Amino acid sequence: MRTVFHASPNHTFRTRWSCLFRTVWMLILLAALGLALARFALLYFQGPANISLFQADVGRAFWIGLRFDLKFLAILMGPFILISLVFYRVSATLWKGFYAFFLIYAFVLLVALNLLSAVNFYYFTFYQGPINALIFGFAEDDTSAVVQTMWQDFPVISLLALILIGSSVQWWLAKQWGQYRLSHPLSHSSAAGLAVLVIGSVAVLVLLGRGSIGKFPLRSMHMTVSQDAFVNSMVPSGLHALDLARKERSSNDLGKDPDKALRLAGFATWQEAAQQCYADPTQAIDDTSLLFQQYPATYTTDTPAPHVVVALMESWGRHLMDYDDPKQNDVLGQLRPWVEGKADYFDHAISSDNGTHPSLEAVLLDTPISPLTQSRYGYQSYDTSRIKPYKDAGYRTIFLTAGPGSWRQLNTVLLRQGFDEIHDENDIRTRFPDASSHTWGLDDEWMFKYAAELLKDADEQGEKVMLFMLSVTNHPPYRIPAHYTPAALDTAALGSDMATDAATGLSILQTYQYANNALGEFLNTLEQQKLLDHTLFAASGDHNGRTLFAYPDNTKLAYKFGVPILFYIPTAYRDDDVPVDLHAWSSHQDIFPTLWAHSLPAQTLPRSSGRDLYTPSSTEATAVSLSSSDGGRGVSISREGAISNLWKPHYLNWNERGELQPTDTPSAQLVAQGKRQLACLALSDWRIRHQAISATQHKH
Repeated sequence: MRTVFHASPNHTFRTRWSCLFRTVWMLILLAALGLALARFALLYFQGPANISLFQADVGRAFWIGLRFDLKFLAILMGPFILISLVFYRVSATLWKGFYAFFLIYAFVLLVALNLLSAVNFYYFTFYQGPINALIFGFAEDDTSAVVQTMWQDFPVISLLALILIGSSVQWWLAKQWGQYRLSHPLSHSSAAGLAVLVIGSVAVLVLLGRGSIGKFPLRSMHMTVSQDAFVNSMVPSGLHALDLARKERSSNDLGKDPDKALRLAGFATWQEAAQQCYADPTQAIDDTSLLFQQYPATYTTDTPAPHVVVALMESWGRHLMDYDDPKQNDVLGQLRPWVEGKADYFDHAISSDNGTHPSLEAVLLDTPISPLTQSRYGYQSYDTSRIKPYKDAGYRTIFLTAGPGSWRQLNTVLLRQGFDEIHDENDIRTRFPDASSHTWGLDDEWMFKYAAELLKDADEQGEKVMLFMLSVTNHPPYRIPAHYTPAALDTAALGSDMATDAATGLSILQTYQYANNALGEFLNTLEQQKLLDHTLFAASGDHNGRTLFAYPDNTKLAYKFGVPILFYIPTAYRDDDVPVDLHAWSSHQDIFPTLWAHSLPAQTLPRSSGRDLYTPSSTEATAVSLSSSDGGRGVSISREGAISNLWKPHYLNWNERGELQPTDTPSAQLVAQGKRQLACLALSDWRIRHQAISATQHKH
């Protein structure tokens, strides 16, 4: 048997090629099987209780997922069959070198595929969806903090060991199959037979790489196999999801066409989109009034201009508020009286996005394009800045974070968007040397203590302050400072809704309570300092909390993106005769329009699709998020129902249990709501894109 390699050159090559041929195809088979098992694990461990493997749409998800898997594997493995043809008549030494390289490549590929499957699985537990562009925050965040969080929250060592063992088994089986019975007739086939086999293999690989035998190749548009968001999220493997995230990320090169989103939304001009977005027949149609507006005065001119304070709270999800019990499960701490009536708690709100940085950019710049300030487009100012109007009105504008100011380059990029000063953990620690800290920065209470002193000092000096704060404590790895004694908490209050173990759940509850308590202490301090009678205050979460609850489908879409919005508007700056609907749907887009209306009246301000929450809406109150959902961007929720993926809308109706259910027969009002919000989204995209492209073209 061993003399086969010493036969004629043609025979020797056929033997070598036979070994490679077998190995490649077995690798493709085993890798595809591994990806299918990862998809099944996602279904079994992450899927909603009412989903079944035998549903038609689940079957489609596995089938389309398999086709995408084979497409990637054919592209990544198939070329070796063609490359091997170059080694016809080469020496045994060269062939061994090539074959050894192939085996090393195959092993690395298997490890990468399996690692990405594991990452995708745990990413789903955290972000309630497959890998997306937020994953690039690993490099752009505090990377050491991210690593530390992963080390504490996930079984890193056992996972890596399992991945290496599983990959080694796949690799060994493929290698053994490739070398099995080299005297098989394949190695004795004629040159013509070998040519047919080569051509046939290449044809099959091309077909798999195309993913389809129809007119069009397999594309991202084919990933939507169901009205169920979870089923759709099963389709991409970890590798595929990462590739989609890469493409999403690269799309931040805005190109040279500012009208791109407008055309995709079906508008010929931005003016058309603006008129449909604002849906106000009394609105003047000149360009300036479509981009800028004035709010009516809400207080007399002899009333001093108020301080304005905004707190964007890390992972302040709204869902957990529903499980609050002051005696057994106190998640509010000293924030309780403010939520229960001293301030206005809007309990049907959603965040701009599902990550801290994209939500921060959306709140401050009204941009659906993110990351914006971290790209080459971040070296300019935008007329959508929510802070610049305060700077123009003579306010001292300050950004304060309990974390490092260098995170996402905030200490430089925000200075271009209307902030005069950036204060961070270093400034806080200088004032409070004993401040407790954690992985992501200082504990929230120290940021709030610093903020209270800053406001008091500024007030005594007659300064008007616009202060925007970003907290960091309520973030994994979850922990509370040693000096803090939590009030009563009980994970049993969450019942079967809790999606993690009791120990992790308790740590999340404690951190959530601590952050709320620190916020409540801050408001108490401002009240004691007599600052609240001339200070407008707003707080919301940057995104929903992680890990504690699972939202595998769209029945709880409102909770998946749900955050609280808390406002305190002093009596002197509002009309108490106007009824306020605290249960109306709202979102981050409403924060600054509300603040502007009660602090910068009769001034020309950027027009927004958001509204003053203290003024009755002329249209149905709607909450809007830019978060990815159902393979696209944009979520809209109102009393009428909800829409996920505004660009290719999936409609949902409320059922009698207050849950959202997919529908093929949306009401005319819900369809109109979707069209209006798509117009607003396209307009926001155009406004940012137009400025970004114009500025970069001018520089060049």
